[in-house]
Amino acid sequence: MTLPELQTLVDAAAELSPRHHAAVLTLAITGLRVSELVNAEWRDLFQDPQGRVGLRVIGKGDKERVIRVRDDLLGVLSALHGSGELNAKDRSPLLPSTRGTAYSARAVHKLVAQATQAAGLNKPVSPHWLRHTHATLAAAGGAPAVVIQASLGHARLETSQRYI
Repeated sequence: MTLPELQTLVDAAAELSPRHHAAVLTLAITGLRVSELVNAEWRDLFQDPQGRVGLRVIGKGDKERVIRVRDDLLGVLSALHGSGELNAKDRSPLLPSTRGTAYSARAVHKLVAQATQAAGLNKPVSPHWLRHTHATLAAAGGAPAVVIQASLGHARLETSQRYI
């Protein structure tokens, strides 16, 4: 997916609902797997000593990694959460449904599909395609392959290079 296509998708998602917007933006900016997003909780967000916000993610093989959370994404997630306060005891979902529960992977796929349709994109877009887009745009922006590997949580550099 190109950057203009991604921007069209993000804009369409924002017009649909805050949840559509948060799902699409989070997947595109972080490169998370859909399973990682649906399992993430508010308590997984933290601020480092330099004031940067990170998200602890448990990936495949129960491997933990940290994803940097941009300020714009934190704003979108905070609006959904109802507060920007980071609390290590807050077990609410990072991406809450209208009932305040975690979305299923299938429901996140549906959010992305609805945003894709609203954007008028004539290509298959899924949460996994947003992960590809994250890696491809990072590479195009000059990110080293090892940084992309760490961001995606791949054990092998060769796996990350397939995305690029």
